[in-house]
Amino acid sequence: MLILQVFIGGDSAPAHGFLRREYIYRALSNVQARRTMDRIRIVPGTGYSGEGISKGLARGLLVYYGECHLTGEGMGIGSIALRDHEYTYFSRSWTDSDDEGILKRTFILDTRMSWSIRGNKSGLLTRGIEYGIGAYMQLPWFQRLLILPVLPLRTLLGIHPHFETVPSRGEVTFTYRVIGSHVEVQADFNMPFRKEDTLCLLNELSAAWFTAGWEGERLASPPPGWEKVSPDQLPVSLVDPVHGIRFSLGRPSVSLPVQVTLYRGRELNGDHCWTGFCIQLKTPDDSQEFSVVQYSIGFTTGAYS
Repeated sequence: MLILQVFIGGDSAPAHGFLRREYIYRALSNVQARRTMDRIRIVPGTGYSGEGISKGLARGLLVYYGECHLTGEGMGIGSIALRDHEYTYFSRSWTDSDDEGILKRTFILDTRMSWSIRGNKSGLLTRGIEYGIGAYMQLPWFQRLLILPVLPLRTLLGIHPHFETVPSRGEVTFTYRVIGSHVEVQADFNMPFRKEDTLCLLNELSAAWFTAGWEGERLASPPPGWEKVSPDQLPVSLVDPVHGIRFSLGRPSVSLPVQVTLYRGRELNGDHCWTGFCIQLKTPDDSQEFSVVQYSIGFTTGAYS
């Protein structure tokens, strides 16, 4: 390899053996990083229906490392959910358009998630679960304990989610600009808002691969379910140590003074296998309108172990 010839035998090679080995290590690391970045693919992927609890829902961009699918049960890069005080809404319908190589995907919020117990749909149970999810997201330090009885109770009581088609709550158009391993995302909204609505911009990949957090330039424990991220923590990252990939969220830009709350999260149990970032938006009253939200998702490589 030319790069090794330069560092080992070239005129500029260090004389000291230790420094020579350090140069070789850095050269090989740089080559490996470039090869890793070359193998990361960020694609629209319209034929993937997902897996686990979210199977069948519309997703954003999919991420691959070579032929390894890194999205899994996650919602991809740039997808949408809407929560009110009763239900969570998703999309199962979308349209794509191409503007000089830039993908625009319009999600139609036409799917409502409800819950049943022993085969009978229950509005009361659904509202209770929605309330519980809101409380759960505010208690990151207790989430690992709170989640332990959930699966056994779901199995014991026969509690299952159901996705049903409903009249559309509105449309959200995502514009994706993929530049190498970096994605610039813009969300434009065409929908009415109520003060009890919470919009969730989802950026999720598989928890089976992204198994660690990243803090202070070193690996850290993964987030416990959902946890808030303060603006001074940005960019915030999750790590796939097997492939040596960091998955990061940059600072969002919102054109109007709405309440923005950032979360990172991870769940790996039963039919949940996702990890990623959520940008949560709320309006103070019924008359407020969103126009544009912009943010970035990046992938960097290294020896994360």
